[in-house]
Amino acid sequence: MELNISCVRSILLTVEKYETIYEPVSFDEEIHSYYKDYLDFCDIEQILYHVQYCIKAGLLADVSTTKAWGHISFNCCLEPFGHDFLANTRTEEKWKHTQSILNKVGDASLKVISSIAEGVTTALVDKYLPAEISKFNF
Repeated sequence: MELNISCVRSILLTVEKYETIYEPVSFDEEIHSYYKDYLDFCDIEQILYHVQYCIKAGLLADVSTTKAWGHISFNCCLEPFGHDFLANTRTEEKWKHTQSILNKVGDASLKVISSIAEGVTTALVDKYLPAEISKFNF
């Protein structure tokens, strides 16, 4: 299956929104109501494939995988790398700029996509920082 970075981002946004200190977020063959928030463009196979990718890539921790009778269930929490990725892609402005650059360079690894997103965030900080700093009275 081809990696869909928008699906990866949407999974991370879902976990961020619904994870609590007491409850991880479940992903399995059941279509959970919280899938509607960010994952309505993905089918269940895509979701499970990309959740597994996120775990292997260190974006998510799987606190208890269940594999029984041909069924799979992941119970996930965000890892620090997942938080970092979201910090650089959470807003639509940052994500739109990141996707624009990706469209120009073509396919890229998660590491490169993360670097692009970090670069976009840094560029936005550089854009707004001088005006904000000039408001301070030093």
